[in-house]
Amino acid sequence: ILVLGVDTRPGEKEARSDTMLLVSIDPKIDRAAVISIPRDTKVPIKGAGSKICHANVVGGPQYAVKVVEDLLNTDIDYYVKIDFKGFEKIVDTLGGVTVDVPPGMKKLSEGINVPAGKQQLLNGHHALGFVRFRDYPMADIERTQQQQVFIKALAAEVLQPKTIPKLPKLITQLNEYIDTNMGVTDMLKIASWAPGFTVDSIA
Repeated sequence: ILVLGVDTRPGEKEARSDTMLLVSIDPKIDRAAVISIPRDTKVPIKGAGSKICHANVVGGPQYAVKVVEDLLNTDIDYYVKIDFKGFEKIVDTLGGVTVDVPPGMKKLSEGINVPAGKQQLLNGHHALGFVRFRDYPMADIERTQQQQVFIKALAAEVLQPKTIPKLPKLITQLNEYIDTNMGVTDMLKIASWAPGFTVDSIA
């Protein structure tokens, strides 16, 4: 599954992918692997060298899938595209995500000002700031590391025993906030694997 986090502005049909994650789930061994693809990775885009984040602008999520398939020499079954507002809605629908926030996650020009501290419960707005912030010495590389921290924290919320029975209902609620070629039946099938997974199942 290719997950695209896009920065869609008013009037835009497609936008650059601010975040690209390739997720592979194996229910036979109850494991999932997540690969972060830095947004500035250089790849051929429609015959011209460019950054991989431009693929979605050029040809939409289907073209982004093809570019990543070529880059990593693998087959991708599905894409899930989500914009910033959709991300905020999903986190708020889940009731927030608890994560350790390092000091200094502030960039007011982009609306980012995340409260620092251990085990902070972030609402959708602050969670978006957490995954978007990249004013680090290693910029996007360190941002992808923090995004992986967030994925683990998100999994901890979703995989709670009290949440798992609610997943079918949550999926139907959250489906309106994403663009995907995955049918609801497939989403529910993947959700049915959740009881076998823990946070440690994710690499």
